[in-house]
Amino acid sequence: MKQYIAAFGLILLTAFGTTAQIKFEHITLDEAKAKAKLEKKPIFVDVHATWCGPCKRMAATAFVDPVVSTYYNEHFINVKIDGEKEAEGGPKTMMECGISAYPTLLYINPDGTLFRKLVGGQEAGTLLKRAKEVVDPTSSPLLQARKVYYSSKKETADLKTYITVMIADEADSVDVFAETYYTTAKTLNLADQVDFYAFYKSENNATSANGIYFLEHFDLFPPIVYTDKIKAWINY
Repeated sequence: MKQYIAAFGLILLTAFGTTAQIKFEHITLDEAKAKAKLEKKPIFVDVHATWCGPCKRMAATAFVDPVVSTYYNEHFINVKIDGEKEAEGGPKTMMECGISAYPTLLYINPDGTLFRKLVGGQEAGTLLKRAKEVVDPTSSPLLQARKVYYSSKKETADLKTYITVMIADEADSVDVFAETYYTTAKTLNLADQVDFYAFYKSENNATSANGIYFLEHFDLFPPIVYTDKIKAWINY
């Protein structure tokens, strides 16, 4: 009896394991956008490559998560595009969306505008969170912060508050705003998260006041951060 139950359980696990997966369509991005307008559904795009390790891991884990796959199949037009295949419009998508690494995940609104771009392999929990933000934008701290910022006077303090949320959210456009902050802030405290982020991403001059402070106070910063910034200066 125990052997029968165990065998039956294995059959059930196998069955559920094969059905729980995001159902991807192999169409071009342009075709997906046309379909999205008709169906009034957002698009999820996995831009990958056959040799990409993180792509394969995500496909074998997060994409077959029962909760994630059910949610994506219900709410999205899911598309897989090999970034290196002309037949799938890969190179065109790479160029139009500014993609330079695999995997890159695109969340696109039904009207064809880009909602979010994620770079790198993602866990199931992150995929579910990001998907729900697309379906219900009011659940996104980033979008709420964006509304507050654009309705403000856009002063340095307003920008800093917005960047704080962007850093926590890993927003793809945070570096652009960080550069603006770095060029407009009158003084910087490199012990502050936003100030240091802006410095780290934007300062290309090692002999500036902030650059000299950074070089002379290596003990205040994580070794890998310190060495990576010096390497970036050398290669600039």
